[in-house]
Amino acid sequence: MSTLRRLIHGRVDPGDHRALKLEAAARGVSMTACVGECLREYFALRVEMASVVDAAGQPGERHTGLIHSILARSEERLAATIEARAEDLGGDLRRLEIMFKLFVQLYLAHTPEVPAERRTAAYPAMARRWMNYEVAVAERVAKGDQVDAHSR
Repeated sequence: MSTLRRLIHGRVDPGDHRALKLEAAARGVSMTACVGECLREYFALRVEMASVVDAAGQPGERHTGLIHSILARSEERLAATIEARAEDLGGDLRRLEIMFKLFVQLYLAHTPEVPAERRTAAYPAMARRWMNYEVAVAERVAKGDQVDAHSR
């Protein structure tokens, strides 16, 4: 690195001046040296930020650099949250599957089978009833699954 330095003059807001003064004191350097260190850190951080996009790495792979590590920890927390929610939903889905199977078994056990010679004539009624059912489901979903007074 070259020892030739360039002089820069600038002004900062009073709040930034106080923060810089505190940072310089914490680092044990002059305010001018602190500005140089902060700029180098900022530019290095920008390069690292860009590298996150270019080289994201693989799951479980060791992460180097501050941003890579922060993003990896965030991804791990998100993955754990998603996995826990998927388990909850999986249980709900399994319950719905069992309920649906029981409903179909009850329906089949308590309704007569349509004779083969009457099935063709039954399809238009089935299509109409199915459409009414789908409309009712859509309306219930739109209402937030509130039970209608006549369906109690």
